[in-house]
Amino acid sequence: MRTRSVLPLYLLLVSVAACSGAQKAGDPSQPPPPPDTPVEVRNLKTVDVNLYALSPTRRLRLGTVPGMTTRSFVIPHQFLGDMDYLRFGMEVIGSDAGALSEQQLPVRPGEQLSLTIQ
Repeated sequence: MRTRSVLPLYLLLVSVAACSGAQKAGDPSQPPPPPDTPVEVRNLKTVDVNLYALSPTRRLRLGTVPGMTTRSFVIPHQFLGDMDYLRFGMEVIGSDAGALSEQQLPVRPGEQLSLTIQ
């Protein structure tokens, strides 16, 4: 009777071990991917804004920065590609204007960026 209760547990462990497979190490001939780029945003306005990272073909929403606060975001290295400059778009929440004001900063992958909204 004891053998029957242990058998399902044993089969479960064997199946989990078989499905996990072997992890292979990274290819040493391939260079490591470039690091992601952190951005610290200070909003000195009293209104909340939505912040976007802009490329020539894409728009990545980073998040919301409430008024009179500081928030940190990360821009993935895949988004930057080989760009030398990064544009940020800021959209005031609740505004009827609907306009996206933009700011451009020089950037290198992994470099810490700081943006102040005034």
